[in-house]
Amino acid sequence: MSSEYGCLVAFRIFSTIFVQNGYIHPDEYFQTTEIITGDVFGVIHDRPWEFNKNTPIRSIGLLYGIFGIPLYIAKWIFKLYKIPWNPFLLLFVFRSVTCAMSFITDYSLYKICKILKLKPNRYLLLLSSSYVIIVFGTKTFTNSLELALVSLLLWRVVDSMAISEKVLSAENEIRNMYAFRTSITDKVVMSRKLRLLPSHNFSHCLEIGTILAVGTFNRPTFLLFAVTPIFYWVSRGFYKNNNRFIKIFNIRIIVLFICTLPGIFIFILIDSFYYEHITENEANLVITPLNFIYYNIQPSNLAEHGIHFRMTHTIINMPLLFNVLALLFLGRLQFNSFIKIILKHHYHLLPNIYEVKTLMMANVFIPLILLSIFPHQEPRFLLPLLLPIVFSTCKYFSSHSMKNFKHILPVWCFSNIIGFIFYGYLHQAGITPMISHLFQDIKDATNTYVINSHTYSIPVGLLMIPKLNESLLYINQRHITVYDLGSSLDPNSLYDTVMNISQQITHKEELTVYFALSGPLTKQFESVSNASSLAYTKKNFFPHLSMESLRFYFTSMIDLFYHDNNMPYISLTELRDIFSLVLYKITIKTE
Repeated sequence: MSSEYGCLVAFRIFSTIFVQNGYIHPDEYFQTTEIITGDVFGVIHDRPWEFNKNTPIRSIGLLYGIFGIPLYIAKWIFKLYKIPWNPFLLLFVFRSVTCAMSFITDYSLYKICKILKLKPNRYLLLLSSSYVIIVFGTKTFTNSLELALVSLLLWRVVDSMAISEKVLSAENEIRNMYAFRTSITDKVVMSRKLRLLPSHNFSHCLEIGTILAVGTFNRPTFLLFAVTPIFYWVSRGFYKNNNRFIKIFNIRIIVLFICTLPGIFIFILIDSFYYEHITENEANLVITPLNFIYYNIQPSNLAEHGIHFRMTHTIINMPLLFNVLALLFLGRLQFNSFIKIILKHHYHLLPNIYEVKTLMMANVFIPLILLSIFPHQEPRFLLPLLLPIVFSTCKYFSSHSMKNFKHILPVWCFSNIIGFIFYGYLHQAGITPMISHLFQDIKDATNTYVINSHTYSIPVGLLMIPKLNESLLYINQRHITVYDLGSSLDPNSLYDTVMNISQQITHKEELTVYFALSGPLTKQFESVSNASSLAYTKKNFFPHLSMESLRFYFTSMIDLFYHDNNMPYISLTELRDIFSLVLYKITIKTE
């Protein structure tokens, strides 16, 4: 591997563990770390509705396999060496796992290049320089696991295609060699040589079946990314021998289905026991992918999570994630040439559909179409397209191609730097440092109340507060309550809401309430609070950029530059405050 790739690998590892405080979406905590942390440590956590015991739509098996086992091992080691836990160490374990998982994509791409006798360096450089793998690929999303699983699937399918190509070429060569020989001896020799050829019909079948089972129980959307590789796996080799097409096609599908059954059965059992559907008194099986599909095919359910324009993935999310690669891929499709070939009936000029490059292009195009059917469309849903789109567009980054596209490399580098800074270092980046601060500040508090507004939800599991033990009724136990006010209230209403919540909390002693607020709303909130003589201290966590406060950023910047600025220079302190998360520690005297 080149030194450039080595530097990018080191940067990915370092930035994942020590730099990236960016918080992309609540699901990166609430579908993974909150559940596992709550179960392993027995701490207070926010368990989302997807994991309710009645009709769960998320499987627990893979989460325990990927995150639970390393966390149990770390817990044992920390206990052995008397190392105290804190939010940073907890995130260190989770992020180390996801960072390691991200290299499955690198390794899969490397193996594909080796199979096809391509030099892997340029492909790996393009992949590892993408902010998608550096930021999204190393977050604790189920989508990040899906990226790794799709990459593994593509590798095994490409390897199966190469094996079939090699075996069938040897078979045709043997048959051609003895085509005009009529003696019995020659026919016996030919038959013996044919029998010595390795079997290829079911190559990697068990591995692919296992990947299908794991991927489906991780996220059922995995099937949308798997449909193209699976078609190529079951249909490989038929362009050389079409005589037994239907028979072999059907047998491969049946055998592949059988190979998925052990994995499916294991996940169903794990989920059924975990969600307590199998007990001494009852035995009901839980099939979480079916619950997931049933939930998501109902438009009313999707509307609760946000309805998007059907072309959001194509027009917005593809350029957002892959920037210049999305445009290059569009050019790679060559729609104009394709239409001309069809209209002129020059079908011999059509690309060979059984080539790997066609598989990769199809595995971008087809999942994109299928995902666009659903009206809820988020950028992270497209993460598994990373490997095929890198493979399909890498030729444009050769020294020869860049003579014609001189600006392609600077645009690629600049756009990925911007993406890394925004999602890895700015977006909701004050949340995790604030949690580390709270962890220290509330160590001796019995009851903690945290209110947040215009920020993402706070993953309280990271605070590692033990659950209430009902057998210890006469011993003071720690408790935390979180009030998420969303992003709909203006600064004046926020003050009234915070005070109403505080007054509803009854306590005999002095009461402390924490209030986390996005920077651009703090000035108005403080002016209202100061008028009422509200006692508070505050701490800023910089940087923090909340898209939930977007309109307030504009008004704050206008006020800073034009209305409140009587000096010939801009106050860097005020600018810093705007792009911070502010935590107020409000003290209220109760009678």
